[in-house]
Amino acid sequence: MPSRPRRVTQREIAELAGVSQTTVSVVLNDRDGNNVRIPEATRARVKQAIEQLTYVADPAARRLAGLDNQIIGVFTYEVALSPESMDFYGPLLNGIERAAERIGWDLLFFTSSPIENGTRSLFHRKTRLRLTDGCVLLGQQMVTSELERLVAEQFPFVAIGRRDETAVAVPHVAIDYITPTTTLIDQAAAAGHRQALYVHRGRDTPTARDRRGAVEAASAAGRLAFLLVGEERITELPRLARATGATLIIAEDAFLTEDVVYALAGAGVAVPDEISVAALGEVRGHRVEGRTLAGFHVPREQLAAEALDLLRLLITTDPHEWAGMDTRRLLVAAVEPGDTIVERTDER
Repeated sequence: MPSRPRRVTQREIAELAGVSQTTVSVVLNDRDGNNVRIPEATRARVKQAIEQLTYVADPAARRLAGLDNQIIGVFTYEVALSPESMDFYGPLLNGIERAAERIGWDLLFFTSSPIENGTRSLFHRKTRLRLTDGCVLLGQQMVTSELERLVAEQFPFVAIGRRDETAVAVPHVAIDYITPTTTLIDQAAAAGHRQALYVHRGRDTPTARDRRGAVEAASAAGRLAFLLVGEERITELPRLARATGATLIIAEDAFLTEDVVYALAGAGVAVPDEISVAALGEVRGHRVEGRTLAGFHVPREQLAAEALDLLRLLITTDPHEWAGMDTRRLLVAAVEPGDTIVERTDER
């Protein structure tokens, strides 16, 4: 694990800003800037010095002094509030909001860091991370160096989703996709399916690898033979199904399943009577020909609540005791059998 960096002192901040150490303390602790009259120019110099020196306030000391803000940061590495992303982020953000309300803490949603090359930087100069007592991180992919820095600085944070980007112990709350994927495949095999196609997005994320690994394991064990197909080949699915004798197509998520159904319908293939379909993701609100889509129910609100509970535990525990805590929690998605995996018989 990276060594813990030396903490910058208030004296060093005072020297750099050209003010007294008392002034630095006042600026740090007068959160709204209304209790003590300090010129804005002075406040600005102190804040600039803090940013330049990367001041890390000791969480335990601030709590003992009654100076904790009771503010939790929420940082998303990708855009979270667009119509396309709300299906994923909406339940998570809703769960975080409800959990924060229950414990009486406020949320600070970080939006000042710009999207560059599809992602944000948590340590962008505009991100007001130090205003919070801890932070919840969301994102399909996260920046390894930032996770390692947070761990090294002993800043309280929890990532939503398992993090394999680094070997350091990243506190996280995640979903087990292997168990429900295996269950759904076994149900399809019990319904008489022997050959199938798995359509994936080609992502190299922990959850994508878990799904793909469970599919490959089932195929290797002979429970249900799969051909893996990238999403760029969706138009070829009718031909690939005929060539392999596949009676089932499983896609990585519900939106991809909808694209699969569209491609099959365009080729005159009846779903699910000729080819059954399913998704290895949340299927609430997704139907196929009036039928409930087979897939998962992901407890995203519970996931968010667990993340906030773990974060509060980290915030209220001395960092030196974190090593003995269980900082990784795993929830299991429930299988929705749906109506889109139909039984196959020899005559069919």
